[in-house]
Amino acid sequence: MGNISLVDNGFLLTESQNSPKHVACLQVWELPKGKGSAWLRGLLADLKEHPAGFPFNQKLQYKIPLQPELVTDRAIDMDYHVRHTVLPHPGDDEQLWKMVARLHANLLDRERPLWEFHLIEGLANRRFAFYTKIHHALADGITLNRWFTDAGSKDSSEHDTLPIWHGEKIRPKASKKEPGYARLLGESIRVFGGSIRTALDMTTLTIRLVNGRLFAKNRDITLPLAAPRTPLNVTTGSARALTAVSFQLEDVKAVAVAQGVTVNDVLLTMVDLAIHRYFTEKGSPLEDALVVYMPVNLRTENDRERGNLVSLLQVRLSSKLSDPLTALHEIRRSSRTAREVFSGFGKPAIQLYSLAVALISLFEESLKLSKFLPPVQNLVVSNVPGPRNMLYFRGAKGVHAYPISTLPPLTALNVTANSYAGQMNVGLVAGRTVIPDIDRLAEHIGIAFTDLVALT
Repeated sequence: MGNISLVDNGFLLTESQNSPKHVACLQVWELPKGKGSAWLRGLLADLKEHPAGFPFNQKLQYKIPLQPELVTDRAIDMDYHVRHTVLPHPGDDEQLWKMVARLHANLLDRERPLWEFHLIEGLANRRFAFYTKIHHALADGITLNRWFTDAGSKDSSEHDTLPIWHGEKIRPKASKKEPGYARLLGESIRVFGGSIRTALDMTTLTIRLVNGRLFAKNRDITLPLAAPRTPLNVTTGSARALTAVSFQLEDVKAVAVAQGVTVNDVLLTMVDLAIHRYFTEKGSPLEDALVVYMPVNLRTENDRERGNLVSLLQVRLSSKLSDPLTALHEIRRSSRTAREVFSGFGKPAIQLYSLAVALISLFEESLKLSKFLPPVQNLVVSNVPGPRNMLYFRGAKGVHAYPISTLPPLTALNVTANSYAGQMNVGLVAGRTVIPDIDRLAEHIGIAFTDLVALT
C-alpha cells in the first residue's frame, strides 16, 4: 500500500471523459523469420501467464475523498488487461493509427489497475504492434521509456524476454502519510516533505516571474493566462486523432549544432512553423506568438522511483515565422529564459507551481470561463529521450517506438518526440473535432524541418 503524491494525484483530479490522463507507447515490430500468426497467438497466451508487479498490480482505494491510496489487487484479470486485435486487410499504417486513436480515447477503469496492453496483429510487411497505456498518476514518459528499455533485449537471439508489467518496479522511498486536502494550504510544506525553503521558493519564484514580465518587460517570460486565443483552445470531445512523423536523429542534431541551439529548440521551431502554416492553409491564420507547455525532466541519474518528477514550463514561441532561422533563435532565447527563471529552486516548489498552473486550466474549463479569460497555454510540446540501441522482443525486431501522450484541459494538441535507435519519432495527439486531418499537420512538420535543413 502507498500514497499517491499530490503531483501524481493531479492527473486523477484533472481527468474527465473528454480529457483522459493516460500516457502510452506504440511499438512496431517485425516478425522473426519464419514466424506468423500462430507464433503471435502463442506469444499472447504466454504473456498473460506472467504476473503483474508493482505498480501494474496496484489499484486505487479511496478512504478519504479525493485522496486515493494504492493497494495490491490480488485477483487481476489478465484477460482484461492483455488484449488482442487484428487489423483488416491491407493492414496499413493509416488503419493502425485509427485503431490506436479509438483505444486511446477510452478512460482506464478505476476499479482495476490503471493499465492496458494491446497486441495488434495484421500489419503489412510482416509487422505487428504493442500499444501500452498506463495512467499518468503511475508513471511519466521518462519512467515509461525506462521500463520499455528494460523489457526489451539488445540480443535478437534472446527468446525469454519478459513483458513490461512483469516484476516489481522500484518503489519510492517510504515517507510520512500526506495530509488531507482540507489541510493542504496550511501544510503544503509538509506534503512535499520539505522545509521552510519550499514556501520561500514559491514566493521568490512568483516575484521573479511578475517582476520579469511586468516591470522588466521581458517578453520571453510568460505568465499564466497570457497565451493568445486560438482554435486549439477549446473543450475537445473524447475522440482523438493520432499520427506520427519520423526523422533521423543525427539530421536534427546537425541542424542544432550548426545553429548553436538544442534539439528541443529545433523541435519547437518545427512545430511552431507547422501549426501556423496549417491554420493559414485552413483560412484561419494565427496572429500572435503561441505559448507552449514544455515538460522538463527534474530527475537525476539517481532518481529511479516511479511517479512523476517533471515540471511544466511555459515557453513563448516565435513572432517572426517568415524567417525560420530567426524563429529558431527567438525560440532558443525564450526557452533558455524559461529555464533560467526556474533555476535555483527546489523540486517541491517547481512542482507545486506547475500543479497550480495546471489547475487553472481545469477551473477555466469546468467553470466555462474560457469566454472571459485567455488560455494558460496553446499546446504541449515535449521531448523524451529513449533507447539508443535497437531492441528485440523474443526475436522480433523493434522498428519504431512512438510516444502517445495526453491533452490538458482546453488544449487540443500535444506533440511528443521520442528518440529510438537513431530515430526521432514525433507523436501527435489532437482532439479530432479540432484537427481531423492530423496527417496534414504532420506533413507540415516534415516540410518545416526540410526548410531548416536547407537554410542551415
